[in-house]
Amino acid sequence: MNKKVSICLVGSEDAHKRIGLAQCLIRNNFDVTILGTKDYAYPEGIRYLGYNLNRKFNPISDFKTILAYRRILKSNNFDIVQTFDTKPAFILPFATFGLKSKIIRTITGMGTIFMSNALKFKIFRIFYKTCHFLVRGRVYHTTFQNEDDRKYFIDNKLVNTSNSSLIYGSGIELTNSKERTINKDRDFTFICVSRLVYEKGIINYLEAAKICRDNNHRFKFLLVGPLEEESKRLNLQIVEQYSNVVDWLGPRKDVQELMLDSDAFVLPTFREGFSRVLLEASALGLPSITTDVPGTNEIIRHLQEGLHIEVDNSEDLANAMIQLASDREFAAELGKNARLHVKQFSLDVISDKYIELYKKAI
Repeated sequence: MNKKVSICLVGSEDAHKRIGLAQCLIRNNFDVTILGTKDYAYPEGIRYLGYNLNRKFNPISDFKTILAYRRILKSNNFDIVQTFDTKPAFILPFATFGLKSKIIRTITGMGTIFMSNALKFKIFRIFYKTCHFLVRGRVYHTTFQNEDDRKYFIDNKLVNTSNSSLIYGSGIELTNSKERTINKDRDFTFICVSRLVYEKGIINYLEAAKICRDNNHRFKFLLVGPLEEESKRLNLQIVEQYSNVVDWLGPRKDVQELMLDSDAFVLPTFREGFSRVLLEASALGLPSITTDVPGTNEIIRHLQEGLHIEVDNSEDLANAMIQLASDREFAAELGKNARLHVKQFSLDVISDKYIELYKKAI
């Protein structure tokens, strides 16, 4: 391409995770703007624009966000606008009527509303599907991070096979990734890094740790991440009930160092878009225990990079923990496999796929 293509990457509070992709785009003659909701020290060459987004359903704030999108898009005249978050994927296209920018979306997951059968989530699913149906004509292309999500959109006529594709994840930087040193002298250490919400299987992790301890296994359990739910299913009091078994460290900035000092990663999630934290754990050579669900089973294959467990089954998780900790050589082999397997999801590989898509779009 001779002419610089202007592209806007739209996210929310974690928009900075697109820095790697942005830098690859700049090297390929793109002019890059990142649109997000949280300030960050972006490298030179990447322009950042801030806006407000309410992650919960709120018609008034959502309408204000649509107007903010429209002001930004009209004043910048981007060639391509790429969304990377759940809510922008269906509200940003409402802001583009009459504008020439081509909209490309990445569906990074279907969110909590597809994990629960509670009445309010059933209503939210209808709203979600309706919004995507209304804007389908404004979207040039939609990429998905797992086949199940793509099938849902195709089956509900929200996209078709010709204007949708699979791109696994957003790419993970492997160039400077460290490899953990295996320490056989310490207690086997499990680590779970996640937002603390029920659907991430947090209760299962806590219960499985207690089962192991009750059966006299001297394992260490770390839980890292912010508590984002205060309900009867999961709240601060419940988490603190397990404080004698599981060390909850809250949100941390030294997550990589904590994982390097651990022996296995655990993510008993009910569903994912495409789990970045599993990629990060694999890149460090950690074996993983996770559920056999969309967004995890492409990264961790049973008995190859880790172990699969049943969804919402604390006993099954505890048995997998005991199996892995009882055979450190097997755990180390799974970790080596994970470090090799994750290369196909590297930033270079994934960025090339996005660049190819953008070139077709223009």
